[in-house]
Amino acid sequence: MRDRQEDTDIERAIVYLVTSFEASGANPKPVVLHSVRVGMDLYNRGYEKQIVIAGFLHDLIEDTDVTRDDIAAHFGAEVAAIVAATSFDRAIEDYTERYRDTFDRCVEMGRPPVLVKAADTLDNSSYYHLADSKESRANLVEKLASFIDRSEPYIGEERLHEELQDSYAAVVAACDSVDE
Repeated sequence: MRDRQEDTDIERAIVYLVTSFEASGANPKPVVLHSVRVGMDLYNRGYEKQIVIAGFLHDLIEDTDVTRDDIAAHFGAEVAAIVAATSFDRAIEDYTERYRDTFDRCVEMGRPPVLVKAADTLDNSSYYHLADSKESRANLVEKLASFIDRSEPYIGEERLHEELQDSYAAVVAACDSVDE
């Protein structure tokens, strides 16, 4: 059972998310809606408050001027560390290397960022067939397969991991139908 303070803290994270994107977000995708879905997915599954808040905030470092230190000041070092682990390193230009680096940092830190990245990946996977080229779609499918394998030791017994596995077949089928 969630308590009032926990819900207040989560609501504060949502407000921070929205105002941060209004101030400096530049991603053309509906990132706020995506971030809310990721956070709510983790919330509805009953994960710990820090994991839920990190789910709401997971794209801020990548897509706004918000820094790890900003997140730590508002939500604590643990949430900031989870968000940082799930964020792309902007200095890495190669798409595949960027994902590999993010997965490495998530796995290195353990279960909390793996859960957030799993919810993020699950939500994003329903859009993989919309990628702009066959090569991009193939990269996304490979990324999904890699993450499923790498996350298994941390969340393999969780329903979230099972849903990632189920999504793989749907993603492959959707991408194949676009490429025909």
